[in-house]
Amino acid sequence: MRRYKVIPFSTGCLTGNLDHNEMEAVINRAAEKGWELERTIHETKRVAIIFSRETHFLIFSKEK
Repeated sequence: MRRYKVIPFSTGCLTGNLDHNEMEAVINRAAEKGWELERTIHETKRVAIIFSRETHFLIFSKEK
């Protein structure tokens, strides 16, 4: 039986930048605890008329 964990990782609201170093750190911290990255889901939401925010849901799993 596998367990699953979802960690949302969002871009800055005003900058829209995705910090790949921070995302890598999140993935590595989860891996140190035995979690394996299974897949990601990407979502974009409009925050204001000219701004949008992206969220990447990092989906991890590991054996129970």
